[in-house]
Amino acid sequence: MDFTLLIAAFGGGLLATMLGGLNSFIICGLAALAAILGGQAGAPAIGLFAFGPAFGPHVAFAGGVAASAFAKTRNLIENGQDIVTPLATTGDPMVLLVGGIFGMIGFIIQYIVSALLGPVIFSGILGTGATAWTDTVACTVVLSAIIVRLVFGKTGLTGKTPAGETREYVAKGQRLGFVLMMGLGLGLLSGGVVSALGNLGLVGGSETALYLYKMAPTIFFAFAAITLVFITCGFGFECWHHVGYPAASTAVIIFTATLSPVAAIIGAAITGMFTMWFGDFILRTFNSHADTHIDPPACTIFVMQTINLVILGGLIFVA
Repeated sequence: MDFTLLIAAFGGGLLATMLGGLNSFIICGLAALAAILGGQAGAPAIGLFAFGPAFGPHVAFAGGVAASAFAKTRNLIENGQDIVTPLATTGDPMVLLVGGIFGMIGFIIQYIVSALLGPVIFSGILGTGATAWTDTVACTVVLSAIIVRLVFGKTGLTGKTPAGETREYVAKGQRLGFVLMMGLGLGLLSGGVVSALGNLGLVGGSETALYLYKMAPTIFFAFAAITLVFITCGFGFECWHHVGYPAASTAVIIFTATLSPVAAIIGAAITGMFTMWFGDFILRTFNSHADTHIDPPACTIFVMQTINLVILGGLIFVA
């Protein structure tokens, strides 16, 4: 573990607290896209800024989530699930301290699940020395949020449904159709773009296309994160980074193994519908009648990338 970056992670969590968790996540998307477009020269920015101690979601967003929950316990904000409001407005140094501490906690958790658990548990499936068993950043965001819920929350892990009320954990009717249609469209978009880049890069030999092909899942993640600015502007909008990113990952895995655009697009479409539905399910399960934020997109990415890398990738590796 790089202790210099661990120290920096305190500042990353504190800065995200000042900005608001969601706002820091939007900057993560901007930093990721800029780094990718910078090519090899921008590579260090991916690990240090976009997904490192500066704006990495496991540090920054997770720190902001924790700070919001803590601020609610001190009656500084009305809603502990508020990840939009910049908490610099509270004027409370303890809120900043909590954000910084959870930035460091996120840095440590991510190190554990990536550098330690991957080689120990999954190297037999993914090949000797393999560490990419899931999206460890998303996994960390989930684990950090659960800790926050248990430490600062009063509503339990799945929230407290008021007496006399019932909860729907699964979308029905028009909402279900809307969710599945969003997932289908975003999956087709991801699969189509990945297949086109794959044809140009893997088949056609274009180095630029090959680079973009490999980075396509992160590019979709970045664009999706940036579009969340509409939420901060007060517009109703749906998150989709938990759809475009895993769907593009599915397409890359399938196309690399088969060179079939049809198979890649179908796989991405299925992933898109599943992830959009699953994200809605997680939202209803963990954030209904709850007083802290457990991030549905992060939960979805964690689950789907584990499926992509361990199950789908494992099957292809064995074959």
